[in-house]
Amino acid sequence: MKKLTIILMSAALLAAVSCGSNSSNNKEGGEAASASVATVAASDAVDLGLSVKWATTNLGAATPSDPGNFYAWGETEVKTVYNGDTYKFKDGYKVKKYSTEDSHASSGTADKLIVLQPVDDAATAALGKGWRMPTRAEAMELFTECTFSYNKPGLVTVTGPNGNSIDFPKTGYYVGDKLQESNYPWCWTASMALSSGTPEGSEDAIEWHERRQGDAMRFGHTDCYGLYRENGLPIRPVKD
Repeated sequence: MKKLTIILMSAALLAAVSCGSNSSNNKEGGEAASASVATVAASDAVDLGLSVKWATTNLGAATPSDPGNFYAWGETEVKTVYNGDTYKFKDGYKVKKYSTEDSHASSGTADKLIVLQPVDDAATAALGKGWRMPTRAEAMELFTECTFSYNKPGLVTVTGPNGNSIDFPKTGYYVGDKLQESNYPWCWTASMALSSGTPEGSEDAIEWHERRQGDAMRFGHTDCYGLYRENGLPIRPVKD
């Protein structure tokens, strides 16, 4: 009977510890939630015959069909709300980092950074040195040098010049806490979206476009497209 009592007490203590650890992951609003465990390994970098090797899954995904984690551009933690109020680089109508014009920078001096540094690269933060987010040029290489097929439900298969292939899930992206464009894969690149149009319809829209947007891989049109940095998108890591 004494042995049985000890066993029951140990089981109760273990259950209490387990419940306590789960409660710490339940974040509300714009607080950072615990990211999924990254499953990409070095052996999961596929050579498509391009300048970099591409991971077989999105960051934080267990399978190619899993969307994985969603990140704001330049952030390394997962959130539940993706907007300007929760974006770490936003400072009013200006940005704290990654600006090409003094008038864009909250400090008054542009840092001239147009590609994410390793400290702000979610792929590097999660997977370590050697892994990173693709640049715009590397994403465009994927779009222009590979072939695309849509024969698998919920997936786009990308086949490289050497015949190797990887799949991208149809994920969409988050604006606030709402999923948008979920009929296509979307992924961030590590590059800023430099001035390329006037989406706001005003004379200073080009500056606004450059100040507030990162380049995203848009599979519906097989090109890169500027989205506001505070939006939440998946990431497909690459390896040199």
